[in-house]
Amino acid sequence: MNIEKKSIKSILLSVFSVLLFSFTSSINLQAQDENQTTRAHLNEAEIALSEFNYKKLIEAYVRASESSNDVMLTKQAAWLANNYHFDEIALSLAKRWLYLDSDSDSALLFLINRQIDANLIIAAKNNLKKLLAKNEGNADEVFLAVIPYLTTADYNKLNNLIYYFTKIYNKSEYVQYAYASSLMQNGNYDAAFRYAEKAITLDEKWEKPKLLITRILLLSDKNEQAINYIAGYIGNQINPSSAARIELALAYMSSDRLDDALGQVSQILLEKNNQPEAVRLMAIINFRLGDYDAAWLDFSELLESDLYPMDAKFYMGRISEIKGNKVKALEFYRGVQSGINAVYSQIKVSNMMISLNSGEAGIKHLRNFGQQYPKYMRDMLIAEASILVSLDQKIEAREAYKNLISYYPNDYSFGLRFAELLLDADHISEALHQYSLLEKRHPKNPDVLNAYGYVLTNYSDDYKKALTLIKKALRYDDKNPAIIDSYGWILYRTGEYGRALIELKKAFSLYEDPEIMSHIIEVLVTMNKTSEASALMDEAKNKYPDNLYINELYNRYPLIWE
Repeated sequence: MNIEKKSIKSILLSVFSVLLFSFTSSINLQAQDENQTTRAHLNEAEIALSEFNYKKLIEAYVRASESSNDVMLTKQAAWLANNYHFDEIALSLAKRWLYLDSDSDSALLFLINRQIDANLIIAAKNNLKKLLAKNEGNADEVFLAVIPYLTTADYNKLNNLIYYFTKIYNKSEYVQYAYASSLMQNGNYDAAFRYAEKAITLDEKWEKPKLLITRILLLSDKNEQAINYIAGYIGNQINPSSAARIELALAYMSSDRLDDALGQVSQILLEKNNQPEAVRLMAIINFRLGDYDAAWLDFSELLESDLYPMDAKFYMGRISEIKGNKVKALEFYRGVQSGINAVYSQIKVSNMMISLNSGEAGIKHLRNFGQQYPKYMRDMLIAEASILVSLDQKIEAREAYKNLISYYPNDYSFGLRFAELLLDADHISEALHQYSLLEKRHPKNPDVLNAYGYVLTNYSDDYKKALTLIKKALRYDDKNPAIIDSYGWILYRTGEYGRALIELKKAFSLYEDPEIMSHIIEVLVTMNKTSEASALMDEAKNKYPDNLYINELYNRYPLIWE
């Protein structure tokens, strides 16, 4: 294989260009290599976008891509499909993009990411090896540099990929560190700690693995150990780095030692004046301390310098809301258009509009934001469906969930929510049909099996099928209190009161829930254990005074509680 060698910098610039594209591009319904057929499909896409019909939009975009050899058009279609979470389409378009532009590192990386999403780990591994082979430096250094651009949300899959490279580069501190970091993101803290320590063993002077160990300890709820570790490291340095002091500040913040955290940040700013990350952290600490005026000044400084603008707008929105200035809060929350607080902020805007008696405007805001920022389209659709439920717009809510199901048939949570809404509307046969469809599509999903079995128990006399479904769910997740509760409940319905009580009490011991408690009380009443049932009802009324299940049971047997 003859591969042209490139520098790490040139590869990363190419990679960064596609990442930047994904954050900054709006939908551009144009093509450089445009013919009449392509234009017609793009017109279809434009109409679909105006109608908020994203499935129709992406299908038209795919047809436009297939009718043209325009690389930018295919790149845009691939990016859009990925942002809309239409994973299979995104994978197909990624392959076409690379076919049209075979030398593109951006296209190769995009394909690697989509292959990870699809759990095609061997294919992703082979393509990542190709990308590494293009550099003129050490492959393990390029590997570490490329890892942040692997954007899959599923760290289990990413870990499977990186693990392969730990075997190839078992003497590379960079690869061990990358694997430790990925393990940490997935919550595998013990393994992450081991690989971080291995990276330190391979290069004791390298600071990053030591900072990673601090973060792993913090996420493992070992705050004091984390503080002692990083404080000891800083104490052994002649000139501690800003990164180390920030890590210590974060450790202090996790333990609510905010003044100590502020001390570390202040020390950074004394030693190195131009440190925007330190200013950001100081602003957040001041916010947590309740010193909103100081926090406002810090965030204003960041905003004016165009540094961490999304964080600045988010916190300035929160401060405005705390101070009762809803107009200013709305303005700042609207401006949070990317980052980890974007979804929360836009839902906040919608809810604030609704609280101002403008429900229609609140829903419209979510739709427009999802239309303008494709990365958040799915989140906005989910938020819209949820808000429609809260507004008691039941028909519209059901339509919203039907829409989500049509977009994402593999996400069972939308199907379950739609079925619940059908039950709430007393559309029992439709609901049971929906549960049946879900069970056929997800025959090994314990949540689906349990939900279907539980609903059959309560809304049909097909106890045999209900018991079969719940037992199957238990095989896949035998420690789940919701499933154990369902098992106890079907045993009760079939007259096995003693066994039912054992299972229900087991479920309650795992998760103290009022619905489970109401089931236990009902079984006790049926078994004529009235004193025990009465004592438990007193406890339930004290713990859950407004709970629907407890109050319904209380009203059903009034004489027992006297």
